[in-house]
Amino acid sequence: MKTAALNWLRRRPALAAGLIYLLLGTAFVSPALVPGHTLSASDFQWVAPPWIESRPDSVRPSGGSNGELADTVSVFQPFARFASESFPDPPLWNPHVMAGRPFLANAQSAVFSPFSLPAYVLPFWDSLAVVAILKLFVAAFGTFLLARALGMRFGGALVSGLVFGFGLFFVVWLPWPLTSVWAFLPWLLLGSDRMARAPSPLAAAGLAVVVALQFFGGHPESSFHVLFAALAFFVLRLLGAPGATRRPKVRRGLFFAGALAGGAALAAAAVIPFLELLLLSGDIDRRAGQEALSVPLEYLPTVLMPDFWGRPTGYSIKGFYVERAFYAGALPLMLGLAALVIRPARERVALALFAVVALLVVVGVPPFFDLVTALPGFATAHNTRLTILFLVCVALLAGFGLDELTTRRAAVPRARLVAGGALALFCVPLVWLVAARPSPALLDTALDLAWGFAEPRRPEGEPTKFDFHSIRLAALIVWLTVAGAALVLLSLRLGLRRRLPVAAFVTLAVALIALDLFRAGMGQNPAIPESHAEQPVTGAIRHIEAHRPARFAGIYLPGSVVPLPPDVAMTLGLYDARGYDYPVEGRFDKLWRRAVAPANTFAPPTTLAQTTPEALRVLSLLGVRDLMEQQFGAKQTAAGLRLAYDGADARVYENRGAYPRTWLVGSQHVVGSEEEALDEVVEANDTDLRYTAITESPIGGIPRVGATPAGASAGEARLDRYEGERVSVSTQASKATVLVLSDLHYPGWKARVDGRDAEIERVDYMLRGVALGPGEHRVDFRYEPLSWRIGWIVSLVALAGLLAVASLGLRRRPA
Repeated sequence: MKTAALNWLRRRPALAAGLIYLLLGTAFVSPALVPGHTLSASDFQWVAPPWIESRPDSVRPSGGSNGELADTVSVFQPFARFASESFPDPPLWNPHVMAGRPFLANAQSAVFSPFSLPAYVLPFWDSLAVVAILKLFVAAFGTFLLARALGMRFGGALVSGLVFGFGLFFVVWLPWPLTSVWAFLPWLLLGSDRMARAPSPLAAAGLAVVVALQFFGGHPESSFHVLFAALAFFVLRLLGAPGATRRPKVRRGLFFAGALAGGAALAAAAVIPFLELLLLSGDIDRRAGQEALSVPLEYLPTVLMPDFWGRPTGYSIKGFYVERAFYAGALPLMLGLAALVIRPARERVALALFAVVALLVVVGVPPFFDLVTALPGFATAHNTRLTILFLVCVALLAGFGLDELTTRRAAVPRARLVAGGALALFCVPLVWLVAARPSPALLDTALDLAWGFAEPRRPEGEPTKFDFHSIRLAALIVWLTVAGAALVLLSLRLGLRRRLPVAAFVTLAVALIALDLFRAGMGQNPAIPESHAEQPVTGAIRHIEAHRPARFAGIYLPGSVVPLPPDVAMTLGLYDARGYDYPVEGRFDKLWRRAVAPANTFAPPTTLAQTTPEALRVLSLLGVRDLMEQQFGAKQTAAGLRLAYDGADARVYENRGAYPRTWLVGSQHVVGSEEEALDEVVEANDTDLRYTAITESPIGGIPRVGATPAGASAGEARLDRYEGERVSVSTQASKATVLVLSDLHYPGWKARVDGRDAEIERVDYMLRGVALGPGEHRVDFRYEPLSWRIGWIVSLVALAGLLAVASLGLRRRPA
């Protein structure tokens, strides 16, 4: 029976590969599958107020199990939980951060991504491991199918999928939305290859679906990168397509363009709201004025030694491991060299050049860096993520190399060249060893460190730093071990007399690559107890809860951890004036950067708040009643702040100047421009925004400032309902007035006064206002964005069209 099952799988190589990748993915995250555990670094939250004093002893005070995953903990996990709580009705508006903002339009929430589905149907903490397995599987299996389409046999294709799916750069970004896009890169290349060589309606429909899925992944910048790669690959394969004259090439180009357009249309429900927010944001202009980013050239040794600068899960010389995760495995690099030496076909040379150029751009080497970053799209993108293109090229070259070494025609005359190249690659890191001249004692320490038996030494007098010599020597020892094993395996296969059989060579190659990549990547996404993943509601949080829907903010102090990290409010039902969510609406961004955020900080400005007079003026306008601060250090002395809660978890100050969330004003101060409105809101002028609204266009029937007594009350407003997409206010006005709601003025919000449609005015630079007559009124706000309506209609039409195209393709297929 066992033999029959194996024979059945041999006849179904794709199924066999899929099962292998599924087993490997499950093994990779297996620590998180233990009951009571989760694949998350959310124990990072314990290092921030208000949880720092209740941190479990087993949680590292330096940042939990992996502090470099802070963004995934404080941004993407709250997004996923917020979306899952609203399933199956996608949340369109997020009232919990900033002054309210579109939720679906931020793209990073990835509401429609297939990788979000587990969070909708499983307990949240259990879903994280399932999401990781799905990403690993989709990336690896897609690369396998691509490799098969490029002519590789089973072994080579299996290695290609293994290298891309479990390569270090993919693994370290696993919890980010970037990998929700990157996982579909090989599928895009597969569809592009089909369009270049044998286009058909069915293939075009399939490519369109993949294009849509990667758009749903939630990272538009990564979408730009992978679609560029798909275009480049399409051109490469089209130029090499046999018998394709000019006219067929044009036809295939139209097929390809149509598939891309169809995929964009299918994803319109997410794409169009995002484009609306992007055009209203300041992100494009700000990025256009920024210097292009690159990774320091000194990180290049991590191509061979991934832990040359340490690793965040243990000991690190420098931070941002995700930037330098260039490692694709020792044997894959040698196999890629074999592919180029034995048969340097055009496609292989192109892949190698593409990989090298991508890596040189990442590390900022001119002229490649200057030329690429001057191109449209690349000029405003974070091109340090082009490492993913390096990884997919290495993966394909490794598969080609293994294919060459397992054919009967394996070129014996070139065997020595392959062996010599592999030996040279093995010896490259020894240059550092010769330069370092380690002592026997250091070598002994590094041996223990390399295999996890010890921690690196700390230099005398510097308790917070590690001895980088021992870390680098340990990284070198690991390289010499795995690269030495790879070299031995290649030598056994390249032997001139007796050669290792193909089946044994492929099996050992797959095993060695898996062990190598597992050693490099396993644990980068830590498995922690669920009891460490969820932080409790403390006294400081309960104090803020009592004042909902008033907003709060965390006070930033240089050198300290930001209290109650932004976006975590979404999981607590609180309303944070801060937020970490791109793109940022332009007016909110300008107001916050000018008045509230401290200057010259590394963190995104909208995540930070200070207590200068200008900052408190803006925070008061936004209804920020509470300000949280760490529980140690000097207390705040800013005018208008009163210490209202002083516990072991945190301090909370009452902002006595905070406005209510909604109020009535009886006059308007009309200014001539957006800039003047910003000046009036930020600067301490004579205008009291409690009684006067700043407007850029006059509101009919509302007196101008000076026409009414200063400080005259216009009546009362009461917030009856405050939900994501619905807000209701009851008012009692003594005269013609403007109801001000301290939420972001944004397209799609509509208002009804006593059941009749009313215009929403922009007041106080970025807030919502509605003109009212004297007397009692009920004002209902509702969020019904046209961009969402157009988006889902276009998506449905595109889906119908693609189904029709696919049906046509199926009917044309031979029986």
